[in-house]
Amino acid sequence: MSIYKNTSKPYSGSIGDMLQMKDFDLLLKKINDSMQLATGCTEPAAIALNCATARKHTPGEIRKVDIVIDMGLLKNAMFVGIPGVSGRGVKLCAALGLVAGDPEDSLNVLSKINREHEKAAAGILPLITVSPKEDSEDLYIETHLTSDTETTRVITWKKHDRIILVEHPPFSSFTPEKENDTEWIKGYDLGDLLEFANSLPLEKLSSFEEGVSVNSKIAEKGLEAGFGRSLEQLNRQELWGDSLLQHIQMITGAASFARMSGVSLPVMIVTGSGNQGITLFLTVAAAAEKLGSAREKLLRALGLALGVNLLAKAYLGALSPICACGVASGLAASLGIVYLLDGTMSQMMGAACSMIGSIGGMICDGGKEGCAYKVAISAATAALSAMTAVSDFSVSGKDGILAEDFHELLGNVGYLAKIGMKDANRAILRIMEAKA
Repeated sequence: MSIYKNTSKPYSGSIGDMLQMKDFDLLLKKINDSMQLATGCTEPAAIALNCATARKHTPGEIRKVDIVIDMGLLKNAMFVGIPGVSGRGVKLCAALGLVAGDPEDSLNVLSKINREHEKAAAGILPLITVSPKEDSEDLYIETHLTSDTETTRVITWKKHDRIILVEHPPFSSFTPEKENDTEWIKGYDLGDLLEFANSLPLEKLSSFEEGVSVNSKIAEKGLEAGFGRSLEQLNRQELWGDSLLQHIQMITGAASFARMSGVSLPVMIVTGSGNQGITLFLTVAAAAEKLGSAREKLLRALGLALGVNLLAKAYLGALSPICACGVASGLAASLGIVYLLDGTMSQMMGAACSMIGSIGGMICDGGKEGCAYKVAISAATAALSAMTAVSDFSVSGKDGILAEDFHELLGNVGYLAKIGMKDANRAILRIMEAKA
């Protein structure tokens, strides 16, 4: 018996919302809204954006900066590379936003940062304190910036670029309300998402091509260093091959390494994550190239994958102790490849079970260059799960935490992440703090 049970009414919103449940133009808008260009890891960018906004509304000389951040975002920003500078750390992210960030750049707020800005930021690092918000189930950043003339409070909530409050004293009593802003998509099942991919006019899907193009450029850069260069060297030594799985591992891992080490190139993110954008776009595109798929087939496969990713993230949440490159964007990419192979819905369900049944336990222990391995594993497993499913083999939906219903499967993963692993982020953060 599954913890999560799919019912005939999986959505509990208003009647007006229910009427739009199968509105494919609405779904397309939500997918396009989830896609955004960002330079560097989105967690440092979110912190810098919040602080840049506070600075914009606070004249005078900075005296004190107090920042409270949810544990999931805090762990992701702690050790990851920052574009344009050599240093790392949450305080540096904040300081760079304060001295050089432009709120109008949104998640590209770090795209123009350089070493001179890093020198300026060093002067205000002693003024910054950072503490975790341990009771938050959602993405959360709260900055209190005090200057010699003014104090400003800025709150980011639920999404990396969603600043919901900018205020001066007297401060209001802010308690985040429960929102069902992702529940609407639970009214879509896998068949609906497949119909969405098949039925929309091709011109409405053309925006997905930018994701492939932008993420391919950072993959090329990533082949020059670190993970990508290592695989290139193995290739020259004939210890690495040129199969689809190996090619996918190389380009996705190289792109992730470049991004997490702080390369100043944008990535097309999906649902708040650049690594998820890399996994989804490059995995499906590489498979389409190897299979000789037509442009239309690729765009429709991406449409299916983006819809599946949106649904998976609705169950998993914005930031999770489970690596979403596997159970969200990787799973989505796997179904996209089944689509390229003209597979059935049953085979898509099999690929989804194989993904979660194999790498569903991969933890997220913060953003860093090592994420390149997780991205590469997720991408290659996506392709393997798709191809074996089309060959009529997959992990059984009766195994472990799996299920034979798509919503139950995703619901079980969400339950594991939110309930079963409720204290995992706290434990991971404590280990990371001890090292820091």
